[in-house]
Amino acid sequence: MSVALLTPEGRGALAVVGLAGGSAAALIDTLFAGRGGTPVVDRADGSICFGTWRPTGEDVVVVRRGPDRLEIHCHGGIAASAAVIASLERAGAERRTWQEWLAGSGLAATAREAHEALATAGGPKAARILARQAAGALDRELDRIAVVRRNDAAAAERAARRLLAASRVGLRLLRPWRVVLSGEVNAGKSSLMNALVGHGRSIVSPRPGTTRDVVTARAVLDGWEVDLIDVAGRPNDDRTVSAVEQAGIARAAAERITADLILRVVAADAGTDTALGEPLEPHELVVLSKCDIREAPVIPGAIATSAATGAGIDMLIAAIIDALVPEEHRDPDLLAGAVPFTRRQVEAIETML
Repeated sequence: MSVALLTPEGRGALAVVGLAGGSAAALIDTLFAGRGGTPVVDRADGSICFGTWRPTGEDVVVVRRGPDRLEIHCHGGIAASAAVIASLERAGAERRTWQEWLAGSGLAATAREAHEALATAGGPKAARILARQAAGALDRELDRIAVVRRNDAAAAERAARRLLAASRVGLRLLRPWRVVLSGEVNAGKSSLMNALVGHGRSIVSPRPGTTRDVVTARAVLDGWEVDLIDVAGRPNDDRTVSAVEQAGIARAAAERITADLILRVVAADAGTDTALGEPLEPHELVVLSKCDIREAPVIPGAIATSAATGAGIDMLIAAIIDALVPEEHRDPDLLAGAVPFTRRQVEAIETML
């Protein structure tokens, strides 16, 4: 008999405790008084019963998932769930982690992986994709491809390659996209980052070189989890650069290498259409900042913004997501169904080609 806390520890409106084992329903009946008087052991699978947890006197809801698998839904927070678990341990149940509980749930491998991933998914769009896989979307598509292959190998291969295309995003569902804000000193990178995050994460000052280290903030942009990385700017004058600034510039270069997207921030008050300097990288967007101060220089494809007024911020967010997840707009159906999200799943699909 095993017991596990199935919801995150800490304060919350509701906590769920799981109990599994051959006599789980019978054990529950020794500790739970359900309204209506029908013992849990005599109830149908899927039944929901409101009643009292005898050891604590608390109102709880017991859900019978199966004859040997039940859930106790109690008040949130630490104390209520701890009391339920303690009473079950005294009755002979052994404490397990939620991961161990899930491993013994009898779920198919993909559904189990999806449930585990949901616990750490960031952003509603990643959660929705994973929820569909937990409900069987990927397994159903793999079964369909296996049937199609018997009569049309080419169609089966196309379907498998479509799944692999979806896996580009699927494999990133648990790792935020990395977006680096780069540019010369005092270009407005920190103000722009604060505008995207929605609060004052980076220190802002008119003095050049305020950002000397890497400052990271996690945000959800248009439903996707993104790490915004504010890095030290490149000097735009002949002043002497201190050792601390040099270290910050070196770290900035390292962050650019690993970025999924670089926002090259150019201040509108630079006053020149040659402010870009180095050629753009393929994964780089030009963002004009401080456009409330001065009319922006003409740079094709650049997005004009003002952190002070909020102008252009929504347009910038849309451009960021379009660069990171182009599939969402160019092929909306690709991420709406089956999406592989682990290396195991991808490798299994590759064997079908």
